[in-house]
Amino acid sequence: MLYDREIDNSVLIQFIILHTLNKAARLVAYSDLLNLVLENCNISYTDFQLSLDNLVRTKHVEALLTGSNMQQFRITEKGAYIAASVRDKVPVYIREPIEQAVNDLLREERLRNAVRGRISLVSPKEYTAECSLYDGDNTMLMTVSLYAGTREQAEAMVTYFKENPELVYEKMIEAFSPSRKEDTE
Repeated sequence: MLYDREIDNSVLIQFIILHTLNKAARLVAYSDLLNLVLENCNISYTDFQLSLDNLVRTKHVEALLTGSNMQQFRITEKGAYIAASVRDKVPVYIREPIEQAVNDLLREERLRNAVRGRISLVSPKEYTAECSLYDGDNTMLMTVSLYAGTREQAEAMVTYFKENPELVYEKMIEAFSPSRKEDTE
């Protein structure tokens, strides 16, 4: 739930940003950081941006540009020390929603990265759909390569797999476990 009163204290805003990045403990895209903070706190965009710029200037936060020219941020060792020291200065009614939002973001990213699919050219005008499923630790649970014929069919297979990984995995387990099939009948 968004805290109703506008937060205009620049020090508190910096503490909130540090707490958010410390909780994420990895690179965070600018748009994600902006959403994590502004969707859970009543802070003006200008105050947020000034506070973030100050944290970068004072080397509490590091700003990086990725290959796709996407700006990302991460907390520095200096910033992490401050974040741990001032954690209790961020009110619990602000801290808890931000922590939940960070957890949700990380869970969504893990799920997105757990299901992978790509299309490979077998010969001119013939394709395969290669689909893989990983758990949260990047351990491969399943990989399958299917002849698809046309590129359109391969794209459809990859799309279906990405939208229904649990169902495909379950059906694969059933197909390779005759005893489980008999138990369900």
